[in-house]
Amino acid sequence: MRRLLVTLLLTAAAGSAAADAYDYVVTPYFGSSRPLVRLGWGAADKREISSSGQSLAVGIAPTSNWYTEAWVSWNRDNGRAMSYNGWYLTNQFALGSSARSDWALYTSIWKPDFANSGWTWSIGPMFQYAGDGFDLNVNVFIYKWLRPGRYLPAELQYQAQIKTLLAPGWEWGVQALGETGPVSNPHRFGLQEHVLGPALFGHMPYAGGSLRWDAGLLLGLNKESPRAQLRAQLGYQF
Repeated sequence: MRRLLVTLLLTAAAGSAAADAYDYVVTPYFGSSRPLVRLGWGAADKREISSSGQSLAVGIAPTSNWYTEAWVSWNRDNGRAMSYNGWYLTNQFALGSSARSDWALYTSIWKPDFANSGWTWSIGPMFQYAGDGFDLNVNVFIYKWLRPGRYLPAELQYQAQIKTLLAPGWEWGVQALGETGPVSNPHRFGLQEHVLGPALFGHMPYAGGSLRWDAGLLLGLNKESPRAQLRAQLGYQF
């Protein structure tokens, strides 16, 4: 299961971690040095504000055990003009695999585009399992914002999805994204952020390469979560 390319999330914004509308479920990607281009889009009703965003990424696997991706993003809140949000650099390193499963280490740095923003980093394991008639992905990341003059604790984020075959070239399933607060002292459930909902996946050969895409409609599970979040990704591997 490799990723019109695709799936939701791992970034953060403001004070405590806050997921961006274009976030996606990261899946292990190894074994090919062909470059990949990925477009992401999302819109969310965050109760007090409406938010939308988009991202553009270029990735490549320099070795069979290492995939790296650089991307930029733009955000818009409450109908304002879309504006540059920052750049990211992400890496995946293969840790092991079997006939049905893959393990990888994910790392990410983000440089937000506003004064005294500092840097953020994320790190954590990625797990992928191919079952009988379904595929499962679970990621758990520690996120830390290093901001000048301000201490912010490391926080815990997760991503998960399960999908099964719908028709040749199409799959459907469920995606979930969440943040539980500081690693050392998680928030109670009512103050955490969790979204869950259906997703549709597809792929097809195109112009000598391959197109992959996915889209999801995620609903908040408590009042600290967005009421609804619509996201989509489209990717092309040369």
